[in-house]
Amino acid sequence: MEKFLTLSHIICGGTVLLIGLIQMFNRKGGKKHIILGKIYVAAMWWICISALSIISFYRFNAFLLVIAVLTFHTSFVGLRVVSRRTPGSEKWYDWAVSLAAIIFGMGLVGYGGYIYSNFGNTIFGLLCAGFGILTLKNGADDIRFFRKKSLSTKHWWMYQHIGSMGGSYIAAITAFAVQNPNLFMPNSPQQWLLWVLPGAIGGPIIGFSIRRWKRKMEPS
Repeated sequence: MEKFLTLSHIICGGTVLLIGLIQMFNRKGGKKHIILGKIYVAAMWWICISALSIISFYRFNAFLLVIAVLTFHTSFVGLRVVSRRTPGSEKWYDWAVSLAAIIFGMGLVGYGGYIYSNFGNTIFGLLCAGFGILTLKNGADDIRFFRKKSLSTKHWWMYQHIGSMGGSYIAAITAFAVQNPNLFMPNSPQQWLLWVLPGAIGGPIIGFSIRRWKRKMEPS
């Protein structure tokens, strides 16, 4: 079972990386985009399930735990936001996933503090705290939006869809880079940068894409 979980985790990870790249060039909203998007989300969710199974039954891995939660939350929000385009249409499971992200984020911040205080691992402690704060903020932003029940722009759901799906793809790239550090930074003491570079590079690209769609959908 462990071999199956590990192999399927790797296969789904490769599927996500490939489909995410294809989706960048697919016509948004087209049939291919929708079909590949569903495959992408299904693969993402299996990544999460397989990672949590490995952690729970075979070996604890903080890295797998971080990536599992981030990929599930961002891909879940990216999928659900397309279906709940009007205020107040969120379901109980939307609240549950966002609350779980907040709780996990708080726990990860605490874990980062534990790593630093007990093992003196400053870099890994800071990385855990940083990813914890990010996850906490994402969940809190969801809850704030659910409570607000008002829209700032007509096409808000599209921008959030782009941001969430893009965020899940960044998490997948981060997972691949961190699991294979010598492919990118052979024997380098700075391999910890692979945790942050995908987000540092991908974040501005996602922001640019959202701004471009805003200019297209809401011309001044």
